[in-house]
Amino acid sequence: MIKEKYSILSVDSNPDYLFFVPITCAFWRKLGYNPYVILVEKEISQPILDLIVEYSYPYQVHINRFKHIEGYRTCNVAQISRLYAAADPLFDDDDYLITDDMDKFVISDAWFNQQDFSKDIHIYDPDELNFTRLKIGNIGMKAGIWKKVIEIGDEGLRTNLIKSLEAHLTKEADWNTGWNLDEWILTTRVFASGYYPAQCQMLVRGGNRYGTRNGRICRGAWGPTFAAYMKDGLIDVHLHRDPYEDNIWEDTKAIMTKVFSDEEIAVFEEYKTKFIELL
Repeated sequence: MIKEKYSILSVDSNPDYLFFVPITCAFWRKLGYNPYVILVEKEISQPILDLIVEYSYPYQVHINRFKHIEGYRTCNVAQISRLYAAADPLFDDDDYLITDDMDKFVISDAWFNQQDFSKDIHIYDPDELNFTRLKIGNIGMKAGIWKKVIEIGDEGLRTNLIKSLEAHLTKEADWNTGWNLDEWILTTRVFASGYYPAQCQMLVRGGNRYGTRNGRICRGAWGPTFAAYMKDGLIDVHLHRDPYEDNIWEDTKAIMTKVFSDEEIAVFEEYKTKFIELL
């Protein structure tokens, strides 16, 4: 029996990701998920933090203001923290946690709410990497299952994360070594858990002729995928690297019309203006 459903997201001070916190969370809220954000606070100004909190409030976003773990890159701390979110006492073991990236908008209610809860683990798009590596976006389990699979102790999120970083990543590690560590840990633990594959629901997605995933507007092929999926079949959006650029922002607002009212979009426009002024 599922109690509450949460989307597990994380972010550091990188403005191309930080900017999206209230908006990405609003998309998740529209799909019936409670957004939970691990925000690694280092180098984020108080005015920007206040702005994010203010515009996240209407969507009941839980922001975990997380003190950085010194000696590691903030991006690595943010990425890997999602795997250990179940250690937060906020969650009951029967709460359902699904992970994703901050620079993605989730659109399709049918796609993100199709879980067979007789299965313990729900793996979205396992075919993207030919069933050989799991993506952080998206995989879902009850918090109690996350604890078993990832081997999360009772010490809380911070202690569990420190232990993981110390076990898997030296402080001298280069950028490439750390970038996919979260998915390496995830894949290794899930495959060895005893739940895989019998107790896993594989939500196969398939690819398209643009070199991306079916139903995805993707920054790697922004123009053609925007033209194709704004008409029909839009599942999610992998957001552009230049979110404030005029034409891209107009496209982004057009995507918002799939989910939000004109009044809500006007508030996001207001937020964008204030965010840019504070950069």
